[in-house]
Amino acid sequence: MSNPTIRINPRQEQIIRLVRSQGYVSNEDMAQQFDVAVQTIRRDIGFLAEQGLLTRHHGGATPNSTIENIAYNERQILNLKAKDAIGHCAASLIPDRSSLFINIGTTTEAFARSLGGHRDLRVVTNNLHVASLISGRPDFRTVIAAGELRPKDGAILGAAAIETLDSFRTEFGVIGISGIADDGTLLDFDLNEIQCARTIIRNSRRVLLLADHTKFSRQPMGRVGGLADIDDLITDRPVSDAFQALLEAANVTLHIAQTSQ
Repeated sequence: MSNPTIRINPRQEQIIRLVRSQGYVSNEDMAQQFDVAVQTIRRDIGFLAEQGLLTRHHGGATPNSTIENIAYNERQILNLKAKDAIGHCAASLIPDRSSLFINIGTTTEAFARSLGGHRDLRVVTNNLHVASLISGRPDFRTVIAAGELRPKDGAILGAAAIETLDSFRTEFGVIGISGIADDGTLLDFDLNEIQCARTIIRNSRRVLLLADHTKFSRQPMGRVGGLADIDDLITDRPVSDAFQALLEAANVTLHIAQTSQ
């Protein structure tokens, strides 16, 4: 989906086309082709990667993958202000003394960091980082899913994790996503993650989807569900008129988080 708030110049448009047509392209080759300094290309690549339009690598860029997510340590710092704003906005929707699932992802971790002012929450999570972030709260009761730990990002996955998640019914389910298609299909990369997300959706009375603007330009190959499966979308930029119409048709409430300048 094309986000109308993203402004790119003609050279950046050509960079996107070049990378998509050739796969990996080095900064030096692009600098030579566009007759600009390598530093200029690095700035362009950094901006386009921040918008989710391509993937930055050391020395160059590649198209966004449909089969593999960005590395966790890169996702931790990508659009950090937007994720923090989304997390704060989503946290404002959760009353004290609520029960909730919190799923895998760096945006859901930002949400967990924003729960400091809440009291007496009951949390079920398959995200070890989320559990660690809220572990110091004596008034929170936290259930950590059983299953296999994925060390690179703290995700807890597998049949045992699904069984744990399926043992609860909560007021809220807070999930992230890796991509959102033009028609509102919710997309992700890993089948194990998809199964956990579907379990959370099925067992939550109200589902909050947290997604920054870059997710609207990414197209993973795995299907989680559709807009009819969520109740609230919290993002950091306005959506297109066409996508707003899809949200309204699915009775999804849109929340635009305000990022600090």
